[in-house]
Amino acid sequence: MQGAQTTLPLGSVVKERYIVEDLLGKGGFGAVYLVHDQRVRGNLFALKEVIDPNTEDKKRFAFEGEVLKRLDYPALPRVYRIFEDDGQYGDRLYLLMDYIEGPNLEQLRQRQPQKRLPLQQVMDIMTPIMGAVSYLHQQQPPIIHRDIKPANIIVPNDYKQSVLVDFGIAKEYDQEGTTTAIRRCSPGYGAPEQYARGTNVQTDVYGLAATFYALLTG
Repeated sequence: MQGAQTTLPLGSVVKERYIVEDLLGKGGFGAVYLVHDQRVRGNLFALKEVIDPNTEDKKRFAFEGEVLKRLDYPALPRVYRIFEDDGQYGDRLYLLMDYIEGPNLEQLRQRQPQKRLPLQQVMDIMTPIMGAVSYLHQQQPPIIHRDIKPANIIVPNDYKQSVLVDFGIAKEYDQEGTTTAIRRCSPGYGAPEQYARGTNVQTDVYGLAATFYALLTG
């Protein structure tokens, strides 16, 4: 990443429009920022980036954005724009989406005694997520998230509606074709077929079950 900073400095402006207010998260290929849109008063958004994307990164990022743009479900974030910027901070891809204020479920779990939650609280949090996964699987073709885990579930501060996030390794399932194995799944939450023959809708059922197990047992 020559010439590109790892993260954007606070106060920087992306595409002459989005002002970076805070760093929400950081990974090996980029970060997620809290930004506000200068053209829309009072509106806060989450801005996800990939730094110095290669061709495969661009395809995957574009797919994630196009998948989310056409979905409409309360427990899934809404995506508004996908764009590229090769300005002073290097070549970066961006995804502008809803900002959901609150911790992820892994952070919430770590704060609990014995790192586990009561059954009723788990059911309250996970019911919208199960609905979201069912909605994804009912699409034509079905959409498989492939990375369901507590860290990819945001629990808003008002506890009204948990949200399933991070579709970075999602894919549409072609029942007639062969799906390729993927090794980017999360240890402990990835189904066995993700390391071998490929994925299908049952892969997400495994991720849901593993998430329940972690939340209830610690």
